[in-house]
Amino acid sequence: MSNPFFSIIIPSFNQAAWLEQAILSVLEQDYSDKELIVMDGGSTDGSIEIIKKYENQLAFWKSGKDGGQADAINQGYKKAKGNIIAYLNSDDLYAKEAFSAVARVFEV
Repeated sequence: MSNPFFSIIIPSFNQAAWLEQAILSVLEQDYSDKELIVMDGGSTDGSIEIIKKYENQLAFWKSGKDGGQADAINQGYKKAKGNIIAYLNSDDLYAKEAFSAVARVFEV
């Protein structure tokens, strides 16, 4: 089996205080087969500037009014290409080797 491909969706709304750390916890994984999708609900707190800082490393991002967290996650799922799809709240973090650990579980 080939390495699993991770699609991670970060739904966010006015979470600038934590968003960059959440983004980096995905981008800095020791695992390369991944994509990051950020779905922002139309933040007005500087979140957009943080997202734009990393936009060249994102598979997709969008900012605009949505129907809340579940809607943002569902919109992100529609963009996801991975065979492992997860979401990360914008005030949470992944441990440094989380993706490698999960990928080992899927090895046959």
